[in-house]
Amino acid sequence: MRIEKRDSKDERRILISLIIDRVVLSRISPQWNKHLFQNRWSNLIAGWCVDYLTKYDKAPGKSIEALFDAWAETTNDKTTAKLVSTFLESLSDEYEIEEAPNSEHLIDLAGRYFNKVRLEALADNIQSDILTGNADKAEKRLAQYGRVELGVGTGIDVLNDKAAIRDAFETKTDPLITLPGALGEFFGDSLERDGFIAFMGPDKRGKSFWLSELAYRAIVQRRRVAFFEVGDMSQNQIMRRIQSRIAKHPQLRGTVAYPVSIERGREERTATVEHEEHSHEAPLSWRRGYKASQKLQTRHIRMNGPVWRLSCHPNSTINVGGILAILGGWERDGWIPDMVAIDYADILAPDIGGTDFRHQTNDTWKRLRAMSQTLHCLVVTASQTDADGYKRGILTRSNFSEDKRKMAHVTGMVGINQTPEEKDNGIIRLNWVVRREGAFSELKCVHVAGCLGVANPAILSCW
Repeated sequence: MRIEKRDSKDERRILISLIIDRVVLSRISPQWNKHLFQNRWSNLIAGWCVDYLTKYDKAPGKSIEALFDAWAETTNDKTTAKLVSTFLESLSDEYEIEEAPNSEHLIDLAGRYFNKVRLEALADNIQSDILTGNADKAEKRLAQYGRVELGVGTGIDVLNDKAAIRDAFETKTDPLITLPGALGEFFGDSLERDGFIAFMGPDKRGKSFWLSELAYRAIVQRRRVAFFEVGDMSQNQIMRRIQSRIAKHPQLRGTVAYPVSIERGREERTATVEHEEHSHEAPLSWRRGYKASQKLQTRHIRMNGPVWRLSCHPNSTINVGGILAILGGWERDGWIPDMVAIDYADILAPDIGGTDFRHQTNDTWKRLRAMSQTLHCLVVTASQTDADGYKRGILTRSNFSEDKRKMAHVTGMVGINQTPEEKDNGIIRLNWVVRREGAFSELKCVHVAGCLGVANPAILSCW
């Protein structure tokens, strides 16, 4: 019964994606036949979606109701029409709130689900043939069986697969997270699905702040975030920091310097920032934090269910496999993250034993890269530099710790640079240490002013 329940959830998620997501619909359409779903109503509705794509080159969305009305007028089976209407109504609440589905992940799911349905049907037919003495017919069925080719591992016709070519460009131009000003120009479209971004800096340089800031920016932009705190902070510590960011209020009473302008002259080495002092007579209370969170949820995000899930673990007690197991459990409940943040990769437990620490580190980073590809999400983490990183004005690829192969696995490594003077002024400089796509210079920095007192490292920026 548990397996059937999961299959039903998978079927509904795939069908909803056909209704609202042109990317999923365009990839499934060439494989379509009338019996890919277990539920015949799902097959009927999916057929409408495929026809709609052929005619209009888009997913039907709310027009699915008009497609039903047109079909209902042509059928004489009023009982069936009522059943289909009830089924569509049960889907409507779900597809109306699903704003930004993880298209590639749903295509992978559809491939697994459709092949399972076909295998179950094949097994039933073969068993029936054998029971009725038609062994030759059973062998013929087996010889004619073909997989539905969808998702990871599918062979793509590079020159002729129009849907694959179009999807490659459309998904690339739509980053998951955007940032304002010079900082947005710096990141460009690097914060995308299938991306693996890491921040690199000495300890106490603000790496955790940047991970939580990207998570915050993601949920405000209605992306689902899975945040794994794996030993750098406790659950209470990270929760207080998150609530401080949401409420824009320091954890303790006192005065914070809040940046109101930033500029840098052509010949100046670092930016000049003007601050205003913001006084807070009382520390942040849980009631104020909760109220701010609820306001963010109801007024800005407006999505059903959690958008930010936090999972905390003591240092070196969870590895990448453990994280994937947790994500798998959440997926079975219908929750798929757009971004996975891990604070931070260097203190994950190894997935393999019997080898030296350097190879264990390389294996961890390889698995994190694979996570971004198999889940079709953005993976963000952080890494410590070597001892020379404390003295560097600008971090370079030579400042890696443990294993240089980290640089090979990420799609982008961001250096966090700061002099003592800049620290006093609340300024950091980010540079691309490694970037897989797009031109970059290790020496070109974006200057960012923040206020860590309210857990916000990125308020203003300039080149």
